[in-house]
Amino acid sequence: MTVALRLVLLAAAMAVGTAAFGWVAVPVIAAAWGLIARLQRGTALAAGLAGMLAWAALLALDAARGPLEPLAQSLGSLFSVKTIAVYAVTLALPGLLAVTAALLARSVATQRS
Repeated sequence: MTVALRLVLLAAAMAVGTAAFGWVAVPVIAAAWGLIARLQRGTALAAGLAGMLAWAALLALDAARGPLEPLAQSLGSLFSVKTIAVYAVTLALPGLLAVTAALLARSVATQRS
């Protein structure tokens, strides 16, 4: 299986998991990926990128259904940041969650072996 296909499937799993169970699905799926692919290089990076792609797709779906910009502007003014920072943090959160969960699971699995 190619790297791109694995990345797309992992992102799809995270998007579906997020839609069904909320944000907690991202680190759970990333930890499972970290265990499954612990012998491969770049598993944590792939998990982080997949988390960002998944939430970008969910954000795009929400934007297609209705205006997302007023919400981002309101949040930006609430925290005294630009609107783009709201989007950046929204995409950074699943990436960081996924990277840390995959690294933690991989580390625990390699210490037990």
